Amino acid sequence: MSAWGAGLITAALGAGAIITTGSGVAARGLGVGAVVLGLAALVWGAAVLSAGRLVTPRAALAGSLVSLFTVFALMFAASARTSIVAVAAASFLLVVVGATTAVHLRRQRRAAAPERTAKPMSVIGLLVAAAVIAVVVTPALGATQNAVLLRDDGTVPVITHEGH
Repeated sequence: MSAWGAGLITAALGAGAIITTGSGVAARGLGVGAVVLGLAALVWGAAVLSAGRLVTPRAALAGSLVSLFTVFALMFAASARTSIVAVAAASFLLVVVGATTAVHLRRQRRAAAPERTAKPMSVIGLLVAAAVIAVVVTPALGATQNAVLLRDDGTVPVITHEGH
């Protein structure tokens, strides 16, 4: 679940860097990388949930670290249009994924027995995890959108349907 949240935020930050007017080559390049990493996190999270265990843990650990550095680099390359709230939320979730994966790899290295499969998550546990992720991810995605839409005068455009 954390991988999904981190993937959504990372992809949103990357998309914002790509479409923002005035983004330099470095910001757009980092944006493309962030979108790819975000989509990879979404796919990896689905694979883990489907398999009931961590799949490709070394690649996941490397992806978490690369994603973490990418969102921080975006904060500096496109600082005017990158939400610090989104970077903080993505960083938190990426650290959770990375730490979980690192602990798994360490336990796997210590164990003489073959890799254990994880116990299936209960419906209650799944709902609690989804609620926590939603509370972290939703504001971060909103902050990302606001940062991208921010005008030079510091305002965000408001869409009305009054017909005027």
